[in-house]
Amino acid sequence: MTPLVIFALAWAGGELLAQAARFPLAWLLLAFPALLVLHFGWNEHPNARRAVIGLFGILCGAGRLALAQPHIDAGHIAFYNDAGRVILEGVVVREPDHRPALTNLYVDVRALVLADGEHLPLQGHVLVKAPPYTAVEYGDLIRAAGWLETPPVFESFSYRDYLVRQGVHSLLRKAEVEVLVSHQGFFLLEWLYRFKAHALSILLSLLPEPQASLLAGILLGVESGIPDDLNEAFVATGTSHIVAISGFNLSIIAGVFVQLTERLLKGRGKTLLPLIGLWLYTILVGAAAAVMRAAVMATVMIIARREERSTHGPTSLAAAALVMMLLNPYVLWDVGFQLSLAATLGLILYTEPLTRGFQRFCERLTDQERAQRIVGVLSDALIVTLAAQITTTGVIIGVFRRLSLVTLLTNLFVLPAQPYVMLFGGVALVVALPVYPLGQALSWLAWVFLTYTIAVVRWTAAFPLASVELGNVTLPLVWGYYLALALVTWWFSRSTEERRHSLQALKGVPSWQITAGVAALALLMGYLYTTPDGRLHVWVLDVGTGDALFIQTPGGRQVLIDGGGDARRVLAQLGRRMPFWDRRLDMVILTSPDMERLAGLVPVLERYKVDFVGVGPETGQGNVYERWAALLVARPAGSVGTLWAGTVWALDAGVTLRSLWPEREDTGPLVLRLGYGDTSLLFGGDATAWVEESLVARDAGALHSTALVLARHGAKAASTVAFLQAVAPEIVVISAGGDVPDPVVLAQVQDKPVYRTDTDGTLELLTDGRRLEVLRERR
Repeated sequence: MTPLVIFALAWAGGELLAQAARFPLAWLLLAFPALLVLHFGWNEHPNARRAVIGLFGILCGAGRLALAQPHIDAGHIAFYNDAGRVILEGVVVREPDHRPALTNLYVDVRALVLADGEHLPLQGHVLVKAPPYTAVEYGDLIRAAGWLETPPVFESFSYRDYLVRQGVHSLLRKAEVEVLVSHQGFFLLEWLYRFKAHALSILLSLLPEPQASLLAGILLGVESGIPDDLNEAFVATGTSHIVAISGFNLSIIAGVFVQLTERLLKGRGKTLLPLIGLWLYTILVGAAAAVMRAAVMATVMIIARREERSTHGPTSLAAAALVMMLLNPYVLWDVGFQLSLAATLGLILYTEPLTRGFQRFCERLTDQERAQRIVGVLSDALIVTLAAQITTTGVIIGVFRRLSLVTLLTNLFVLPAQPYVMLFGGVALVVALPVYPLGQALSWLAWVFLTYTIAVVRWTAAFPLASVELGNVTLPLVWGYYLALALVTWWFSRSTEERRHSLQALKGVPSWQITAGVAALALLMGYLYTTPDGRLHVWVLDVGTGDALFIQTPGGRQVLIDGGGDARRVLAQLGRRMPFWDRRLDMVILTSPDMERLAGLVPVLERYKVDFVGVGPETGQGNVYERWAALLVARPAGSVGTLWAGTVWALDAGVTLRSLWPEREDTGPLVLRLGYGDTSLLFGGDATAWVEESLVARDAGALHSTALVLARHGAKAASTVAFLQAVAPEIVVISAGGDVPDPVVLAQVQDKPVYRTDTDGTLELLTDGRRLEVLRERR
């Protein structure tokens, strides 16, 4: 492993550590003494030098991420988010994104225009949502009036996080835009974007749809015109890399530039002009993460070609990653960057071994010469796709939670056509700029290959099980995949003799050590699977007719609210969610002493060590309740308490559990609200319509929550219209069973995403304090 590869990996690790750390970043400076000791004490030892490089990389990565954190105060535009309608002035710093329903403008804010006409100088970036066909260009100084908001967090996608990675913390919606002055940007970018707009208009007029928009995506990186159903077909078949500008497209462009200059030029121009052309094209198509990665690696290749030196794939990839993380440390969380990096690594590691394997297989069936021809045909379409698929599978299943089963077949048919799409499409566009009729005639050749690509993608996307939904794919599973892949790669990279020696050494290991090692690995995987991941998890457990919520805080504290009516089911659910060695709960809460909530809690108190038990003022009756009451009496003093409206428990840093009902002068079931950052969950419990009306009358504003677990399992005895309007949830959850939920209640929440335990199984609500995601056990 070269020093640059070690440094790049350590840099990425430093960023991840800084993002996840729950201690002051300055503590990382404690690594300096270790770095100095290693450098001066064991400088001659190779492992010590590697450790020095690694520690230095960790410090650099963590420091770069820390420098990128914005300081939002009264001088930053985000300080005024959600303040209502504002007027601001700023410069458009990116190419306008024209879409059918709106125009997105990335604006570098210069000032906020106050009511009296005064200008308050500000900094920061804002995404302005302007009407479609807004006549604004890159470099225009504009005045925009609209509603300044914090970017939203949707059910399965955080638009806020997406924009933060681009340095944007504010949205200006329903904006009215006026251009004050033009030509305030970099003149070269202005020229490039104007040329791109002109080229796009020419290209879209050459061909019918959807071929024209597909070609615009392939050549110019403009994908907004591609129909949704065709986009979904590309996703389902694992061929989205064809639509988006990626390393595949850029490698063709770089090859064209190199071949042209080698034929037409001599001397330094053979290197300089391809680099200029490559980077102009990279900027022209938007310089997305995948394109930047490919551009940096292509630059290294072109320079190495001139110097007549070979390139080392992993080192070139590490250099590209370092450049991108230096320019934008948030790129590490960009899915496009992750996929591009993984795919390139797969090509570097597995293309040659797979080619040799296919060669040997084909030689068993035919002679050597014919086998070479077969492998040559299969190389780009199948072998390269398989190599990339090996390393991108973990990212795909972890992020998208789906896996295409037809991606190899689809790529086998469509990849050979793509060079011709780019060749004929590119030539047609270049010719059409000065001579439109000739360019349009040439574009018909591109139409043939575009139509073929679309037909194959739609055909394979229609196969049964073309794309399989995987459900909840946890992070430990993804890391486990890559760990297993690394071990297999390491094993097969060794010679036969080395593997034989390893096996002989393994045979000499006592069986008890092997058993202990396997057991330790199993324990480690179990620990990784259940250890806190820094997010708040709330499981609405599938316990039949009844309520049971299990909470795990970012720091690992565990709370159970109600236990359902079947003790076996709630105990089994806890066994699945908690670490196998953990028999302790920080808190157990009973919201109402009826059998649908109480029955499962009795064995929980009997089998688990519970630090605190919270109850409401209601009392119950029957054998189960008597056993419950006896367990409470036997508990240590101070470990049982009655929760009233206004009681607040700080479960963890930033995580609060608040009781909203009952008041001390009232009785009735507990109504609880769990909050973490900008997200919250309201648990209705056994609240009746009267309780809901009382809560609305007392303080309707305090009820607003991101998610709502309907009271009484969605029965019509609760969930009043006024209460639902006050809560205004983005997500509705129903712990359902038997004859609930009621159709009338379902009709009242039909405009929102509704999740039910009777159809979806156990539901997991997880949040980082900014966005809330729902994972279903059954799909």
